Amino acid sequence: MNIKKNEPIVNKIIKLHSNNQKIYTGNIVKVYIDHIYIQDGNSPTIATYFNKYNLKKTFNSHKISFFFDHSVLSINKKISWQIKNALNFAKKIKANIYYRGEGISHIIAIEKKIFMPRKIILGSDSHTCTGGIFQCLSLGMGASDIVASMITGKIWIKIPETININIIGTPHETVRSKDVMLFILKKYPIQMFLYKSIEISGEWIENLSIDSAKTIANMSVELGAKCIFLPYGKYRPEGMYKIEKNNGDYNLSISINNLVPQIAKPHYPNNVTNIDKLSGTKINYVFIGSCANSSLEDIKEVSKIIKNKKIHKNIHCILTPGSKKIYLKSIKKGYIQTLIKSGVIITPPGCGPCVGTQGSIPSDKDKIMTTMNRNFIGRMGNPKTNIYICSPIVAIYTAYLGKIPKIEDLKL
Repeated sequence: MNIKKNEPIVNKIIKLHSNNQKIYTGNIVKVYIDHIYIQDGNSPTIATYFNKYNLKKTFNSHKISFFFDHSVLSINKKISWQIKNALNFAKKIKANIYYRGEGISHIIAIEKKIFMPRKIILGSDSHTCTGGIFQCLSLGMGASDIVASMITGKIWIKIPETININIIGTPHETVRSKDVMLFILKKYPIQMFLYKSIEISGEWIENLSIDSAKTIANMSVELGAKCIFLPYGKYRPEGMYKIEKNNGDYNLSISINNLVPQIAKPHYPNNVTNIDKLSGTKINYVFIGSCANSSLEDIKEVSKIIKNKKIHKNIHCILTPGSKKIYLKSIKKGYIQTLIKSGVIITPPGCGPCVGTQGSIPSDKDKIMTTMNRNFIGRMGNPKTNIYICSPIVAIYTAYLGKIPKIEDLKL
């Protein structure tokens, strides 16, 4: 198949999955799907569609997976009932099942190689975009689109424009990939990236670990993007395309020279400021986890920082590993023991408190520092709270100090 060298990655992948070779921006093209996965939060809706329209057979049960990650520890009988029914539905259609405690769908999709270069993956969760770490065209879809693709193995896609983001420079030593994404959210309006495909280039991002790069891919939906593609790097699978600088319909160059840790204030991920603007703000709840920052690398770093220290007496601090594999490795390496000794509460692998369907549900007027990707009103199950977003480094220092730290407090 003749694929032009300078063709955007999204166009190349769509061309590989379509009988239509007229792959131009704005065209609506039917493509074949490599895998579909569903999470427990919206699987009841999907099951309802099947029942309503008397649908019986999927296109390929081996290419459909169900993940039970949002409500690992159910907080009420309604959620327990929904999980039971979703599980029965998954068994009925003979899908792959990842039970409660296995971990977050997007993290397991990396571990189980569901996300692979040049594949098209659909997920019933907006953070399916995480697959962009391996140049997988991974798309979050609503229930009706997921049902249609489960039956046919196909989906219609409108080909998006491409934005190339070239990252240049070197940030402050305490800056992590989370800070860079928050900085981009602060710098540009969401409308700039809405329904765009993002290709990221630059030496800094090419040298990121898989754990760090995952955070970049994961938060592309917060920018409003349709999909994202990260460059080839260490430990990446073969088959990834080279990302050319200035190869988009629009091209941005973003300097991160001297960038300092960033924090998103309530109630939007793009309501971002430098850490020193908020230093000293009292916090009483810290959550480290979610599909954005629950990796082995994250747990290792916060464990190292809090070793031989104690969580502040006014802080309720929770850490949730992203998967069972990450949890077991963290136990083996002693990170979990260190965290428990410090006063951190460890919950089973999964989404944790992020969406408010598991707990701990915060109290009214709580000020919460989290490593999540969203801080909308009511995000953790209570609309009468204030949620801040930061990197795991800032989160664990906040838990230790009982307040948002200064840059000079962040000793690695």
